[in-house]
Amino acid sequence: RLLDTRAGAALGPRGSVTVSVGVDAEAVVLNVTSTGSSAPSFVTVWPSGVARPNASALNTEPGQDTPNLVVVKVGDDGRVALYNHAGSTDLVVDLVGWFEPG
Repeated sequence: RLLDTRAGAALGPRGSVTVSVGVDAEAVVLNVTSTGSSAPSFVTVWPSGVARPNASALNTEPGQDTPNLVVVKVGDDGRVALYNHAGSTDLVVDLVGWFEPG
């Protein structure tokens, strides 16, 4: 488990967080779950250190746990970033696998 905001503070509207993936990887496979959303929203996952893309990794609805399997390139600093668009939501991020450099 790379991140679980249920033990701290939910990610608020237009909020973002970066997470270290903990392995030497070019890209990672993550299970990203949104839980406890307060409003319809979307979550974007991308390599840290670059501009956030205009794409969602998962769409959230209040009262629903929403998981999705995401493949994302790792930033040069060994981290990925996550962004929540609207309302607040807790995020749970698990590392499922990775692609080694080269």
